[in-house]
Amino acid sequence: MKTFSYTVNDSKTVKAALGRGMANIPADFPEIFNGVDKVCLVTGTDAPPSLRARALALFPEKKGHHFYFWLPPSEKAKTLEQAGELAAFLFEHGFSRNSLIIAAGGGAVTDLAGFAASIYMRGIAWVSVPTTFLAQIDAGLGGKTAVNLAGAKNIAGTFHQPALSVCDTAFLDSLPHSELRSGAGELVKYAMIGPGALRRVVEKNLSKTLAGDKSALTACVSACAAYKIKLVAKDERDESGLRERLNFGHTAGHAFEAMAGGRLPHGEAVARGLRFALIASREKGLLGKAAFHKADALIDALRLPPAGAVRRDFRQFLSLVSRDKKARGAANRFLLAEGPGRLRAAEDLKPAILKKAFEGALK
Repeated sequence: MKTFSYTVNDSKTVKAALGRGMANIPADFPEIFNGVDKVCLVTGTDAPPSLRARALALFPEKKGHHFYFWLPPSEKAKTLEQAGELAAFLFEHGFSRNSLIIAAGGGAVTDLAGFAASIYMRGIAWVSVPTTFLAQIDAGLGGKTAVNLAGAKNIAGTFHQPALSVCDTAFLDSLPHSELRSGAGELVKYAMIGPGALRRVVEKNLSKTLAGDKSALTACVSACAAYKIKLVAKDERDESGLRERLNFGHTAGHAFEAMAGGRLPHGEAVARGLRFALIASREKGLLGKAAFHKADALIDALRLPPAGAVRRDFRQFLSLVSRDKKARGAANRFLLAEGPGRLRAAEDLKPAILKKAFEGALK
């Protein structure tokens, strides 16, 4: 197990544990768990028995101390109504500011539970335990918590850092290939935005990761999680532009998700959003052909299934990207690539460029 701490905004210390087959986390972090009066484990109703067993190995149950709250599957969990139900559950069972929420699940679970932790009694402590590949390298880290509104992702949210993030790659053993491919959409993003060392880790392990190789998964989780946490420590609230790098591919990706009515997995939507950004970068004259083809080959390696669920409605796409929370009042705003690890924000791209990228991303 690797453990490390990072300080956010020179004030709050956040801890992380990365590894495989960990056990009894409270014994390793007594400063977080000592004095806690009650614990609520939050997870999804679709969680397999193996997830609960692994979670209990990480956080051994104490009689009269543990409570359980079950969320609807996937994005159905991310609503204001569900956050209210969880807060009401905590209140009904006497949770206080000395209590703790443990969110064990994919990004939807950590988003919703972290959001509820941020608003209950104006903020109680929580622990993020991402259990999918996508969540361990991205969605379950960083302290951004949110719910969806009117079909748009993450519109109502807060910044509420977990006291601890636990990434145990043993959770990934039972994931189907489709889940690994979805998570690899975010993995490819890190290869495009990160420094050379991170890019080489991803390129070396991508094919093995898709095949479920345990060592490759652990290597990628450790490298990507450490990189994201480092960025967040420097720019928690996305004020200096450092954290914005993590949104590469996400503006178009979120639009594709919305246009699919929730039938396109997030990681696959991000992968297509990455392709959109690469095409737009090439058409804008920022990215040369050789660099484009090298980056695009990483997306090809994912062998994405057809995006048949996404409506080919370009007008709807323009409407969605204009309402994206990162648009900042522009008609559209995208992060584009100038080369490996070199990004540039661009606003008000011409419809011709957007349409070519839109069509190319959904082929």
